[in-house]
Amino acid sequence: MPYNESDVLEENRKELDYEGNHFYRFRYTDTNIHCSHRHPQLRNLVCATSKNDIYYMFNNAIQHWCPQLRTSNTILGHPLKPPYDRVPDRITTMAAMDNLLLAGGEDGSFVFMNLETCTNPIYESFTDGGYMEVNGIEISHSRTGKTHAYVSTNDNQVRCVDMATLETYAAYPTDWFVNYTSQSPDGHMIALVGDDVDGQVMSVNSREKIATLKGHQRYSFSVAWSPDSMMLATGSDDRSTCIYDTRMMSDPVHILGKDIQQSVRSLRYSVCGRYLVMAEDRNYVHIVDTASDYSKAQKVDFIGDISGVSLTPDSEGLFIGVSNSVEFSSILEFEKLHMSNDGDWMAEGD
Repeated sequence: MPYNESDVLEENRKELDYEGNHFYRFRYTDTNIHCSHRHPQLRNLVCATSKNDIYYMFNNAIQHWCPQLRTSNTILGHPLKPPYDRVPDRITTMAAMDNLLLAGGEDGSFVFMNLETCTNPIYESFTDGGYMEVNGIEISHSRTGKTHAYVSTNDNQVRCVDMATLETYAAYPTDWFVNYTSQSPDGHMIALVGDDVDGQVMSVNSREKIATLKGHQRYSFSVAWSPDSMMLATGSDDRSTCIYDTRMMSDPVHILGKDIQQSVRSLRYSVCGRYLVMAEDRNYVHIVDTASDYSKAQKVDFIGDISGVSLTPDSEGLFIGVSNSVEFSSILEFEKLHMSNDGDWMAEGD
């Protein structure tokens, strides 16, 4: 679908104030560490499970980067020996949490690994042979404490997969390809976006639609909840991020987009809810201060496509995968700044 300026309601877009804002500070990068991505629209290929455990994809293999030791090694894929060499032919997306990693591919296959032991990886498929691309994976906890993954696919549904058995125990049907699904932190709702201009919010238990998310003019590929489950963000090919108050989801309370130059591919809220990280297709990552009513932001700019963004579980670290660039490819590491008693912004340890 060609981009058309008339698709976008420019007058409704909020302009962000970037002047003098520094919420995260650049810490380190190693230009010998390279990231890659295979799909032009799916950009969730960087996962930070701790400040020293960063998982990313390069050349269709899953890599582990340790910032403390500044070392990288392959944990799944070529050139490892069986059974560690087997991964989907074209990895499209991945997620990691609680020492569990799940990566999906263009053919509906997936590979699972327990990161605590890094032994006995499991390679299986979500399909019996039909076309089904894995577009997005998010690992989360149910209200009963079960660890599960929401797997978004091109067969018009979302699968909820028990991470203990890798069995699908719930499915949420839609009328369109689902690109990403995120569960609210309170465990009551899931938000789905995909090949439709409108997103959906569904009840986890009843699997019924709660709300239709209107505001975008093109398809969406990213969605994220604030930690208190009160705010919901969706990112679209129309170069905007819509912010919804979950108490009234009929219309967005903010549309961020006047400063966004490309599609919004990935969204992440910090664990404190203070910041929303928005990653474009390439060159730019925006860190929005939610405490300013989504009006202030920091812009991180570089040269290269973005393979993914991830905050550490405590949100003290931010990692950006820069991929597929002749000029530059790496993982950019940033550290969170805090306001000192003197009113200065400082990182932990300064």
